[in-house]
Amino acid sequence: MLSAFLYISLGVFDALAAVILVLKLYMLPVREYRRKILFYAIGIALFSFLMREVIGLPKLDLPLQYLLMVIFFRFGLGIKTHLAAFSAGSGLTAYINLQLFVFLFAYFFGVAEPGAINDTSGSSIYVIQLTSIIIACFISYIMGKYNFGFSFIIQPPHDFLRAENYLSSLNKMLILGALISAVTIFITLYMLYSSNTIGLLSISLLTFGVSYFFSERGDYEDARSAITVHRNGNKKS
Repeated sequence: MLSAFLYISLGVFDALAAVILVLKLYMLPVREYRRKILFYAIGIALFSFLMREVIGLPKLDLPLQYLLMVIFFRFGLGIKTHLAAFSAGSGLTAYINLQLFVFLFAYFFGVAEPGAINDTSGSSIYVIQLTSIIIACFISYIMGKYNFGFSFIIQPPHDFLRAENYLSSLNKMLILGALISAVTIFITLYMLYSSNTIGLLSISLLTFGVSYFFSERGDYEDARSAITVHRNGNKKS
């Protein structure tokens, strides 16, 4: 009973840290949606416990969490689907990288054993999880305080009546980035359960690097569009 309580409690804070990190990474509001985010985090923690401990399908937990985050961003926060998929994928791979670095440090200092990365309970996994949560929250705080992050995703709710050009260079990059992140999350399952930590960290870092590059391009394209609109407005006047 105690282990279940700890698992769900840490799961709530884990989900909160992941969502807040994603939102801060793309300079999206948190306070305005704090109740929805809290309900989402509680739901994800219960869902994860159900998948891992009750149903016994831990391998489906991570990809389904990614899917549920996309659905939450789309219907809970009102973010367009391709932007929700891209931001959720980028943020989750960033959080996975953080957890892997924490695990490697814990392993180096003898706090965790090599197989701890597959565990769902125990002192070592609690230390890794709690440390990751604290670091993610600190990073989110710093990004929010100093306005770090990417700004090409406008504040939700988005206008879904406005036609979206999915063949634009920016949208094609974002869709590709979302697909790469989704594939990485599925590959993560194989490497995670084969304890291939270095391979998992390498592909996760590579995926986040691609997402970071696409995000930089997103900010560039957004700024260029704003300049074009401004120039056209000046010409008309």
